[in-house]
Amino acid sequence: MGLKVTTFNVEWMVSFFDGDWNQWDGTIVDSFPGKKLGSINLAPIPDVPAVCRRIANVIQAVDPDILALQEGPPREEQMQLFVDTFLGGEYTVFGSNRQWQRNYALVKNNLAQRCRTEDWDDDQFKSNWKNTPYHPWGTIKLEDRKVHDFHRLPLVLHVSPPGQANPLELVVVHTKSKFSKLKNPQQWEERETAAVKDALLVRAKLSAEMKMLRHYYVKRLSQVGDDHAFMILGDFNDGPLAEEMEREFLIHNIIDEVVGSIMEPKAVLTHGMTPDVIANSATTRFRNPMKNGALTEELIDHIVVSNGLLNGTSGYQFDQSSCVVNKAEFEAENDETAQHDERQLRPSDHLPVSAQIDF
Repeated sequence: MGLKVTTFNVEWMVSFFDGDWNQWDGTIVDSFPGKKLGSINLAPIPDVPAVCRRIANVIQAVDPDILALQEGPPREEQMQLFVDTFLGGEYTVFGSNRQWQRNYALVKNNLAQRCRTEDWDDDQFKSNWKNTPYHPWGTIKLEDRKVHDFHRLPLVLHVSPPGQANPLELVVVHTKSKFSKLKNPQQWEERETAAVKDALLVRAKLSAEMKMLRHYYVKRLSQVGDDHAFMILGDFNDGPLAEEMEREFLIHNIIDEVVGSIMEPKAVLTHGMTPDVIANSATTRFRNPMKNGALTEELIDHIVVSNGLLNGTSGYQFDQSSCVVNKAEFEAENDETAQHDERQLRPSDHLPVSAQIDF
């Protein structure tokens, strides 16, 4: 027997509900004129159901048993309406804390009764994701120290398939982005102080979130044992290689913090993909301010797994050869090109990643 798990950032689903949270009228709109949310400009979508069908067709082609979904709508009723309308009601919806971009797990109905989530509103659970200290670049005094909280709380899902003595634990994440005041290569080349410091600041906050994920994993191992079947999957907003700013200022690659230390070999996490697949994979592309606005592809959506899941001692066996970007399924629904960057033409600005777990 086995389970197929997929992570997919579906790009600002709240747009399908007219960009509304509290004043939502209970429908998926026919068209969306665009909207400004703080510093974010949500793109207009002339035909919303068509984009919904693009997303749904990708999901149905991949056909996961468990879908870790990021940038879902703020209300579970909105997510359920999308599932009922475009996915035939085949999934049960589990949500994390309510945000404009919310984390979800969609679980096939025949498995959902064997799942439970940690209560995101529980104070003890929330304490795992808050008050992590960091210092803005160049500060050392105690009064300069800041603390960071996870804005989009991870969704923790426990799955107990038939015949399994111990549950599989999945953590759905969407970490902080690297968007900053550093917008063009001239700012970088001239070391424009405000822009570079802001870019370093957002990376420090992202680093704090990786630290919280790491601490949560180590704590869980201490509670349930080294052979625990544990997985973190989602949009990490960081790739497998140190980019220029990390090489020059931070020394290390941010995502590596969650993997662990050579001093804790039993608590090391491993990337779900094989090295050859990692080297040839990308899940998003963007205009890179460090490269004069050139289109840059990067792998920032990941699945990382515990030793017990990778080597099978947990009672679950992660199939590393199965962990891939679902590019064919995505491109079958994608009409966007480098010259035509429009929300209407794509399922999302991220590609999904999937893997198989046997038991």
